[in-house]
Formats: sequence, C-alpha cells, structure tokens
Amino acid sequence: MHRSLIASFILLVAAAGAAPKDDILAADRAFSALSVTQGAHAAFLAYVTDDVRLFDGAHPPLIGKAAVADYYAAEEKADPAYGQRRLEWTPVEAEVSPDGVLGWTRGTWVFSSHKADGTSLRLTGYYVTEWRRQSDGTYKVCLDIGGADRPK
Repeated sequence: MHRSLIASFILLVAAAGAAPKDDILAADRAFSALSVTQGAHAAFLAYVTDDVRLFDGAHPPLIGKAAVADYYAAEEKADPAYGQRRLEWTPVEAEVSPDGVLGWTRGTWVFSSHKADGTSLRLTGYYVTEWRRQSDGTYKVCLDIGGADRPK
C-alpha cells in the first residue's frame, strides 16, 4: 500500500509539472495555425507581449509591440503580394521554469511565397521562442529568435 501511495504521488507531481509545458506547446501550435490562416503579421501581433524582442536577422531587432506593428505595416505597404506569403512552424521541444512563469519552445519553420518572376520560393529555418505566462494564465511571446537554413 505504501508503494502505491508513493507511485500515485509521483504521477500526480509529474502531471502537474507537465501542464505548463503542454500549455506552451499548445500555444505555439495555435500561434502557427493563426499564422497560416490569418498571416504571420496578424499572428505575431496577437501573440506578442508589449515588451517583446524579435530577432530574425533580416533587420535590426524589433523592440516592443508598437515597433513590430509599425514594421509590419510598412512591410505590407511595400509588398502588395504580402497576402501570398505563408509562414508556418512546428515546435519540437519545450521547457518551463519551475514556477511556470517562463518557458521556451524550439522548432522549425517553413516560409512559402513567390518570387517576382512567379516561381515558387520556399525557405526553411529554426527558432527559439520565450513565453511568459500572463495574468489570465495564457502564454505570450516575449522573445523570438529565428534563423534560416542554408540554401540547398
């Protein structure tokens, strides 16, 4: 009987510890799904914190949600074909702080679009995203760092 109580306690503690990690993975998957259906810019603006830091190597780091929104608006204005872009990603790993406040996901992304000549463009890469639990219990992105794979 004593062993079954210990085993039950261990399972209960393990299940409680897995919940925030599962929540962050689910948030990252929902974030990607929104990117596919609404566009990457809309998804990022829905999921980032006001003090976010975005690093993708294509431009200087974007600091703060307002800077992200301004950058995206200018990019969309400059590229009438923005709506044809598709960015989707898949988290492959996550970890969460013991208190469940901060965590990160790591994964791969695929970007699809068309070049000016009409041919298909497909780029792949990797990312690490830091998530912060909000007062309502949801997680939002406070730091995102991505890089591109070398062309094949």
